[in-house]
Amino acid sequence: MLGILQRARYVSWLVVANEAFTHVTYLLMPFLFTVFGNDRYLPTTPGETYGLSPKYETPFYEITFVLTCVATAFSAINQTGYIVLFVTLICHELGHFYAITEALDEIHTILIENERSRNNVGEERERESVDELIMFCVKHHQFLMHYHAKIRELYKMIFGAHFLSMTVVLVTTLQTMNAWDVRNTILTGVTGIMPLFLYCFGGEMLISAGLQMSTSVYSCGWELMEAKQARGILLMLCLSQRPLYLTAAEIFVMNRETFGDVAQVVYKIYAVFN
Repeated sequence: MLGILQRARYVSWLVVANEAFTHVTYLLMPFLFTVFGNDRYLPTTPGETYGLSPKYETPFYEITFVLTCVATAFSAINQTGYIVLFVTLICHELGHFYAITEALDEIHTILIENERSRNNVGEERERESVDELIMFCVKHHQFLMHYHAKIRELYKMIFGAHFLSMTVVLVTTLQTMNAWDVRNTILTGVTGIMPLFLYCFGGEMLISAGLQMSTSVYSCGWELMEAKQARGILLMLCLSQRPLYLTAAEIFVMNRETFGDVAQVVYKIYAVFN
């Protein structure tokens, strides 16, 4: 669990650094071109798609630039907050999954050692240890299901809106590119693909952790338990057959397959119009 939290901290700082660098560059480059060049430039992505040019001849240039800066700052803070909060919540949920899995593995170890030793003296102590671990697993799984429902309800519309907006941004960006070079590749990747990547692979890790826990429930040595203990494990086994997952507006499941499908859709739209 500590390893997960450590990786989450690194990912969170990476997101903050990426968003800050991208949005500052988005505003700083046209400003420098305006100061040191002969024309005035505004930060704009749609460009020639809508009959516009990055060069504007308008008496309201300063006002427009200030409004663009305010909108960009709002976008950066909003997007960074959603992503960092998502990383934090998902890692907390994954930590509970792994804690349950480790407890189940410990149950299996205790039962196997007791079966090999056949020591009646430590049988009562072993039964109490198994009871405590089973209670720990059941209580944590109850909390986990309630906690997951809250996260899913909180983020389902956010995921849906982000999927739609990022798809439009990616398609629009590809449409305005006259030449595909390294700079365009990096800009498109860090602005449009990174949030979708984190959302989808965070959901994939959640599904994988649930399946891993389900496997541990089945192989924890329930056949060596008493009837009362085995019933608790059976209850967890039944509940874990339905994996916990996140969705985008209750339409798309957040996993690697969804990320691949979105990438294919963006490329197909780009190929059709070019």
